[in-house]
Amino acid sequence: MKLLSYSFALLLMLACSSPKEKDKDKQEVKNNTEKQTKATHPLVASLEKAHQLDAFQKEDLVSFDIELNFNGQDRLKAKIYSTTNSSQVKVVNQEGTELFFDGSEVWIHPEDSLYQGARFDALTWSYFFMAPYKLNDIGTYHSKTKPLPYQDDSVLETTKLTFGNNVGDSPDDWYVVYQRKEDNLLAAMAYIVTFGGKSEEKASQNPHAINYEDYKEIDSIPFAHRWTFWNWSETEGLKDQIGEARISNIDLTKNAKEISKKQGSVPVSLN
Repeated sequence: MKLLSYSFALLLMLACSSPKEKDKDKQEVKNNTEKQTKATHPLVASLEKAHQLDAFQKEDLVSFDIELNFNGQDRLKAKIYSTTNSSQVKVVNQEGTELFFDGSEVWIHPEDSLYQGARFDALTWSYFFMAPYKLNDIGTYHSKTKPLPYQDDSVLETTKLTFGNNVGDSPDDWYVVYQRKEDNLLAAMAYIVTFGGKSEEKASQNPHAINYEDYKEIDSIPFAHRWTFWNWSETEGLKDQIGEARISNIDLTKNAKEISKKQGSVPVSLN
């Protein structure tokens, strides 16, 4: 899941290229955008300002409850904690299973609660929540701003985010970031998931999007309290809703002591 420059046209071209050509083209694009990334992409800079990045980073820890549903089925009910620099994440689901990311490894407690998708849960949902503050992380690259179809015949400005080699669990993931016109907040992100060994080419055949809705301020910082998930294409934007998440009880604190690995936790493998 990585939830980060090249255009879709280039992506299609890469799919038809040899492995050596793909690596060369990717490197050329990232070299061309690196200077702009280091200076902070204009769209990213305005998103960070709208989301009160400086105020958010003055806090140590954020926590929230999530109720996640896909295709009419409950997927996750949990409380999630994350340091504001994302160095540590803790997920406690309704069954009492605890996932803990320590900055490099994911752990689970109790040992017999290990399930498929545990590592994905430990990293993905906190990333979607933290997305406005992660867009300019080290190893991210941004395309030039481009208007793209969004919803209901509307068009919004976007930038495509990709990652450098060996960044996170899934460096081949990409995002297309949409910005709202009325307040410069994050509107949506289209994305692919290569987590678990799926190739970028295959994942790109089935992209999805998360739409950020129902923004409310917590300590003067705007947070989306509803996420909806959609199928997505570059030509049509967000189509056919497939899921929804309700976010509640958002809390910011300067005390991060409550986030720690429980004694007896065992590591969760990458695959």
